[in-house]
Amino acid sequence: MTCCFATSDIHIRGPMFNFLRKNPDFLLFLLTQAISNMGDSLRIVVMPLLVLQLTGSAIYVSAMALLETATYFLFHLPFGAMLDHADRRRVMLLADIGRGALMLAIPLLWFNHVPLLVPLFLITVLLSILSSLFGAGSNALIPTLVQSEDLTKAYATFEAAESAAWIAGPLVAGALATWFGLASALLVDAGSFLVSAVGLIFIKAPLSKVHGGADPIWNRIVDGFGVLIKVAPLRRIQLYWTLYGIVGYGAITGFLYVGSRGGVSGPEIASFAVSAYALGSVIGTLLAAQPQIAKARHAIPISLLIFAGGAALVGSSWQGGMLGGAFLIGASEGFFLVLYLARRADATPDGYMARIGSIAAMLARLASGISITWMGIMLDRWHGPGAFSMMAVLGLFLAGTVLIGDRESRTSTESAT
Repeated sequence: MTCCFATSDIHIRGPMFNFLRKNPDFLLFLLTQAISNMGDSLRIVVMPLLVLQLTGSAIYVSAMALLETATYFLFHLPFGAMLDHADRRRVMLLADIGRGALMLAIPLLWFNHVPLLVPLFLITVLLSILSSLFGAGSNALIPTLVQSEDLTKAYATFEAAESAAWIAGPLVAGALATWFGLASALLVDAGSFLVSAVGLIFIKAPLSKVHGGADPIWNRIVDGFGVLIKVAPLRRIQLYWTLYGIVGYGAITGFLYVGSRGGVSGPEIASFAVSAYALGSVIGTLLAAQPQIAKARHAIPISLLIFAGGAALVGSSWQGGMLGGAFLIGASEGFFLVLYLARRADATPDGYMARIGSIAAMLARLASGISITWMGIMLDRWHGPGAFSMMAVLGLFLAGTVLIGDRESRTSTESAT
């Protein structure tokens, strides 16, 4: 048995090792972005807790998240068009330096006893603009760092590293916030941006090429929306995922509020809950990779039932419900995400992959803003039990909606044949 496992391990690690060795620029980008992603996950925990500490209200946390989402929504698509005609690596480098400086400003203001709430909102806007700029460049940079036949392996490796960072980041956030304070913990995020910037200095990437004669970016986006509306399987799976986003994307805000008891207690439980959610997401993703599970007739409705059960656990008074519920919510979301991406790709016509992906990202941001807003209102009025009970009810409703929609789709397909 031990021999079999060792042989399998060599078989798995060998091709991946060779892939990374022959793509040193991608490896450098992978490692520095893993560190940067850990900083991002740390900030996602620390910033809301800092706002809760200053105000004691989840409404302010939701307002900050909504402001970040709105800024991203406004700038992401124009930046994508701009970076078709620019040196992406240099733009991303400048964005990282700017983001590092913004994060460094928060502990400096805190140590100098400057009132922090208004600067936090201003920093959130500027950080979202620079993150939009970096994200638009990052999506287009990876294909320039590897050969086309290695793209799938590159994206898989990149996502795995990001997931690992999101497991570790909240744990680091909880420890640093406990030992040194919330504002001081953001020094690590500032440093992670600078690590990313140093990596970009040494990465050798070809300059972006100007594509003459192409339609204006807004015309292509409108065309993409037309395809999304007209292709029924694509429209259906995108609708399901967007509805899930409206229901479930506010879960992390809820974990932070419930785990910290509205900002009154320490960040330990909140950070453990976010890590449990991230760990569940990894498990759900791995389960979705198993064909016999992913191809089950009612796979998505079942995953949504698990989501509803996890939300009910978080909303309960059971002491272990927080971590167990967060794990189940993460697992159901990771599973659903993989099925959504696979079905979306299968339903998207050739030549529309990038546009549909861009539109989907904007819809996800919009859904996130709605979800965080209603979650913040519910937490402020009814606290954790009321908010997560509502999430559980909405999850059950969505499971039924998907079940009915899939049944009608199969009936229509069978009638057509």
